[in-house]
Amino acid sequence: MAGRGAVLAGVDVGTTNCKVGVYTTDGAVVAARRRPTPSDPTDLVAGVLADLRRCIDDGGREPLAVGITGVAEGGVALGRDLRPAGPLLWWHDSHAEDAARRLAEEVGRVELFETTGVDVSAKTTLATWLWLRDSESGALKNMRSWVGAPELVATELCGRPITDRTLAGRSGAFDQRAGRYDENLLALAGVRPAQLPDPCGLAPATGPALPAGTPVVVAGHDHLVAGYAAGAREPGDVVDSLGTAEAVVTICATPPAGSAAGTGMSWNHTAGGDGWAMVSGFPHSGRLVDWLRSLCAGQTYAALDALAGSVRDRPTGIVVQPYLAGRAAPAPDPDRRLSIHGLDRRHGLADMLVAVLEGACFHGRWMAERQARYSGTALADVAVLGGPSRGRAWMDLKAHVLPGRVRKVADVDAACAGAALLAGRAIGLSAPVLGSEVLPRDDALADRYDTIYRDFLSHAEVAA
Repeated sequence: MAGRGAVLAGVDVGTTNCKVGVYTTDGAVVAARRRPTPSDPTDLVAGVLADLRRCIDDGGREPLAVGITGVAEGGVALGRDLRPAGPLLWWHDSHAEDAARRLAEEVGRVELFETTGVDVSAKTTLATWLWLRDSESGALKNMRSWVGAPELVATELCGRPITDRTLAGRSGAFDQRAGRYDENLLALAGVRPAQLPDPCGLAPATGPALPAGTPVVVAGHDHLVAGYAAGAREPGDVVDSLGTAEAVVTICATPPAGSAAGTGMSWNHTAGGDGWAMVSGFPHSGRLVDWLRSLCAGQTYAALDALAGSVRDRPTGIVVQPYLAGRAAPAPDPDRRLSIHGLDRRHGLADMLVAVLEGACFHGRWMAERQARYSGTALADVAVLGGPSRGRAWMDLKAHVLPGRVRKVADVDAACAGAALLAGRAIGLSAPVLGSEVLPRDDALADRYDTIYRDFLSHAEVAA
C-alpha cells in the first residue's frame, strides 16, 4: 500500500510535444511540464529527463514508479552502446509506402491483420525495416536494438531496451495471441527477435536520472493508455483521443475477424493487458486545426475557438471532407483531399471554420460506428480527451455529432496521467478512473446534425 503523500510519475512522448507529470496515486496533478518534441533522438531524451527531474523536485518526493507512453510506429536503431545510431523515423514519414505494398501482396493483408492486428501501411514498423534493409542495409544488421520513441526514454532510464505488448503490437511483426515476435515476419527484413525490446513492460532504473531500483514501466501505446485512464476497460467502452492525430478506441471482447483488414482499423491488447481494443486513426486531426490557424493569419487557438463559438446557425449546411493528405480508416484512400460542398455567398470565415470542425467530427463518428459494427458492440457512450478538448466549440460539436452520451475527460494530458497510473498498477496499486463531465446536448440540434452526417457519408463513400 502506498504511503500518505506518495506520488507516481508519467511521461508521454508525443509527435508534437513531450509531456511529463508527477501525480498522486489517485491521479491528481502535482507538477507538470511540456516541451516541443525535438527531431533529434538524443535531444528528445535529454529534454524528457530534465523535465522529469524538475517535476520530481517540484513535487518534493521521489516517485514510487515511472510510467512511459507515447507514439507507436517509427523509431531508431541503437548501436552497441545503446545510443541512437541514426535519425529518429516518425510514423508520418512516407518512405516505406512501396515496402508496405509488397508486404500486403507477398504475405497477405488479411493474414498480417489476423496475426499482428495491424492493417499494414507505410507507417508500419515492419515496412520501415524492409525499406531500411533495401536502402541502408547496415542500419539493421549492425544495430543492437530497435526502439520506438517511448522505449528510447525507457532504455536510458533502465540501461536496457524494454517495451510492452501494445507498442510491440504496432510493429506488424508481433503475434498478438502468442504474445511474442513472429520470427518468420522478422526474417523478411533480416531482423532478429534479440534485436527488439523485451515486451516485459517493467525494469528497475539504473540511475542517475532516478534512484537505482525505481520501477520503470512502459505503459503502452498513448491512445490506449489514455483510454484506460478515462475508464475504457470493458467491452463497449469507447474513447475519442484527440492530439496531433485522432484515434477512436473501442474495447471489445474478442479480436475482429479478417474481414476488417483493409479498413485501416487495427486491433491490439488493451493497456491494462486483460482485453482487446480496436483502433481507428485520423492522422491529421490536430494538424487540420493548425491549417485553419494558418488561414487566419496565425490566430491563437483561443481566438479560433471564440470565432467558431460565435456561429449560431448550426449545422452550417456546408459539408467538408476534412482530408489534407489522404484518408485512413475506416476507408483508406491516399488520394482523397479536402473538399467542400454546399458553400454559398451567405457563409463567412467563421462558418467555414465550423464546417471544417463539423467534418472532423463526422469523420470521428464514422470511425466509431464502423468499429462498433466490427466489434459487435453498441455505441452509446464516448469519452473525449486530449489537448484539443480544451476547445469549447469543438467539444460542443462532438456532443451533438457523436451518438449517445459524450463525456469530456478533465485532464487533457490523460495519456501522461494514465502512464503514471499504470506504473502504479504494475507495482500493485489500484488505478482509478480520471474524472469527467457529461457535455450538454440539445436533441433537436443533434437530429439536425444526424441528417447532415448522412450527407457527409454520401460524399465520403464515393471513393470508399
